Amino acid sequence: MTWIWRQGKKLTYLTLPEWEREGIQIGFSTRWGGVSSLPYGTLNLGFHVGDVPEDVQSNRQLWYQEWDTLSHQVVLGEQIHGTKIQFVTEQDGGRGSDSLATAIPGTDGLLTQSHLALMALFADCVPVFFYHRGLKAVGIAHAGWRGTAGRIVEKVLTEIEALGGDPRETWVAIGPSIGPCCYEVDQKVIREFAQNFSQLSFIQPKEKGQGMLDLKKANAVVLQEAGIPREQIWVALECTACQTNSFFSHRREGPRTGRMAGWIRQLPTKEEKHGYHTGC
Repeated sequence: MTWIWRQGKKLTYLTLPEWEREGIQIGFSTRWGGVSSLPYGTLNLGFHVGDVPEDVQSNRQLWYQEWDTLSHQVVLGEQIHGTKIQFVTEQDGGRGSDSLATAIPGTDGLLTQSHLALMALFADCVPVFFYHRGLKAVGIAHAGWRGTAGRIVEKVLTEIEALGGDPRETWVAIGPSIGPCCYEVDQKVIREFAQNFSQLSFIQPKEKGQGMLDLKKANAVVLQEAGIPREQIWVALECTACQTNSFFSHRREGPRTGRMAGWIRQLPTKEEKHGYHTGC
């Protein structure tokens, strides 16, 4: 029930074979295989971190090609460390895929029943992926400490319920992020969590009021409180701050570093590809 490493056509990434067998593309990129120069070496996929835009564009094309997907089939949110969830349709295709300016404003979570690829960017924050078989819906959330404290994953499940699905049937995957080994937080952060959580088992107290925060566990707590069985939650073991040989880390490297991508796409069935639908 964890992620595996895969060498793709040109890039190495993490994925989940169980989801792939359901017809779901799911992946998390590394820092290598692109064209960006230091300190963004080399597969930086974020336009907003000061990298050369043309290099980011080249990197994104490499990433899209890995998934046999064109830029007009990809959508991204602006990501402001909030909890807004946006349901997207084919008409949103291309938003944010080639430019930050066209991303869906003020959005940290995306959900769709289409065959759009949903993409979000990370450098320590938690990527959370969703799949609901009954609804034929997939989603992605960018859960930093603010989004996690605001229970963003719960808001995605609320949207799934609004579409007519039972949230307890959702599959959820938590990708690589900073781990409790590396994420020390202060009283301000701890108070934010205390406002929205009845218990803080995911924060290990330290001296002077500090604490070591386990963001993955915090999100898993919300999911399990919502009734999702443990066997429907996949959790990556990797810590992005420990493993800067593979990942970008804002905490370890500072603001001038790159961004990895979380990626999810529901592939068309054979019938859909050929424009044929069964039934009356």
